[in-house]
Amino acid sequence: MIHNRGEPTRSEKDDKNMPNHELPLLPLILDNVPMGLVQALAQEGVPFRHRWKGAMSGRFVLFDSRRGPCPPLGYGQEGIDVDRLREGSDGDPFEALLDHRSARYQWQIASLTVAEDIARVDRRAIRKLVLRQLRRRLEAAGGIWLRVSPFPYPYRSAINFRIDYDEYDPADFDATLAAIAGHEEATSHFVNAAAYLPHADVLHRLEGLDVGSHGFRHHTYRTRQENFENIRRGIESLEAFGIEPSGFVAPHGRFNRGLLDAMEALRIGHSSEFALAYDDLPFFPYGSPGGCVESAVLQIPIHPLCLGMFLENVRGDGPRRAAATQQVVRAAVDYFRQTARARYRSGEPLFFYGHPTRRLGRFPQLLRAVFDTADAFGAIWKTSLTAFAAWWRVRGSMRLSVTRQGEQFTVKSRRLPPGYRVGVEFSRGRHVARMPLDGLQLRFQPSALAYENRVHLSGVRPVRVDWPEGLRDHVRRMIDWECVTPIDEIPTDSWRNLAKRTLRRWSA
Repeated sequence: MIHNRGEPTRSEKDDKNMPNHELPLLPLILDNVPMGLVQALAQEGVPFRHRWKGAMSGRFVLFDSRRGPCPPLGYGQEGIDVDRLREGSDGDPFEALLDHRSARYQWQIASLTVAEDIARVDRRAIRKLVLRQLRRRLEAAGGIWLRVSPFPYPYRSAINFRIDYDEYDPADFDATLAAIAGHEEATSHFVNAAAYLPHADVLHRLEGLDVGSHGFRHHTYRTRQENFENIRRGIESLEAFGIEPSGFVAPHGRFNRGLLDAMEALRIGHSSEFALAYDDLPFFPYGSPGGCVESAVLQIPIHPLCLGMFLENVRGDGPRRAAATQQVVRAAVDYFRQTARARYRSGEPLFFYGHPTRRLGRFPQLLRAVFDTADAFGAIWKTSLTAFAAWWRVRGSMRLSVTRQGEQFTVKSRRLPPGYRVGVEFSRGRHVARMPLDGLQLRFQPSALAYENRVHLSGVRPVRVDWPEGLRDHVRRMIDWECVTPIDEIPTDSWRNLAKRTLRRWSA
């Protein structure tokens, strides 16, 4: 619902400098809207300001009628009720965007079944749906859709291949590094410290690369303290090896509140857990659904599938197994090539991951195929996750306003960040025009711009698998069952850990 413009006062009627069209079309003014919407707008890069931070001049004021009535509007302002954006959704999309839970999903790719525990919510799909509805209402009221580009100008996408070093195998380690030769700047390497303690001498091979922590033990615990100790120990071990790690990724891609609290306490700059989000733009998560405290740990979502999941389809022995393996690897290569092309065409990041031991090291053709595919793209940024995180923070600090006079729009920025060429994207229907913001002010006419078609992402959609949980699985989940922590290192501070220690001793 769009509320009528505020009635002008006598002084406003007499002020010739206050015609409606001179109110900024952007930033959007947010008045007590759901945090899920705030997060979505920040990801999208559409300029906005919170009304509670002071008097704001802007034509469009967003409010949520579930939280209160339309606030008092100034002359020329229009109120947009974001409650209307909930229409047609199953449940509240704003709450869904803050969901931290995960579930088991399956993909059918060719004749293969690939499964993984990922975020219950497809955040990207919900974000796109909500913002598409908001855009329609804005444009119907005379507004525009303009955002800060997700990538430095002139790039339309970015690529990174994240390599998680869960185990060590010398041949696979060497083969993986050989496969990324020439594309090292587009990789990030996360080392599980316990696996490399006996082989610390090989870590000098990662010098000059983007290296982060994958914890000490390869397990994501349920409590803050256990995660804190595991991450801290992993970081300190890498530092002892002469590596200053940047960022952290949780073992198995899992996520929980205890993990987030531990990362915040250790001042982790960025992380990436597909149990929280996948195939989306980066964001700063909130502490809990409905919460209002934004974390300082940037989440950089990646594609949740890896080569190892494809290889789980291999069956048989001897020559039959070898033939099946090659068939599965070819299917994986084709899948990742197609996914890379689709994400580039849609202007989305190409962020993948995998493991060297028994996977990428044995079948490095997948790495080479992904990079060969990306090399054919004309406007792709080859970047590490650390470099991308630094850019994303700079992007989030941009403060833009957009005004209109006739057919001309003026974009103003308070400052230009050093070291980056910022771009803005103006949308017209399904087409997008990218423009560099080379000064504090940019003027353009939509009819004079060159547009590109942003093809909607298409691909294999995962299906949720709700298997009934038996007693054994229920107990394992309740006590956070795992076998990577030595029994004597399992704490005795809770019934859960006491039960785990006891069962581990019985099964030893």
